[in-house]
Amino acid sequence: MVGKFAISSNKRMEEKDLLRKSRHCFASEDEKSKKNGEVFMVYFLNNSSSEGVLFKTIKEITTDLNMSHAALTKVLKTLEDHRFIYRRNGIIGLHQDL
Repeated sequence: MVGKFAISSNKRMEEKDLLRKSRHCFASEDEKSKKNGEVFMVYFLNNSSSEGVLFKTIKEITTDLNMSHAALTKVLKTLEDHRFIYRRNGIIGLHQDL
């Protein structure tokens, strides 16, 4: 039981750290973009694999988040420009050097 708690605790710390780091990507953006970035990152962390890869289409994500395609594209572009995520062949993944 202690082992499970330690793993769970470390994962929460890692997620908290990733959220903090992702906020820096949106530092120069408007408030709406910052909020959309935060919403996407929470979604990403809750739905990605343990390797930090999300296997969902843009359409699925926009539906799940009730976010416009343009808003999600802007979020993803911002995160890509800051080398926080990558997109390849229908997947979204975290850069390993974070």
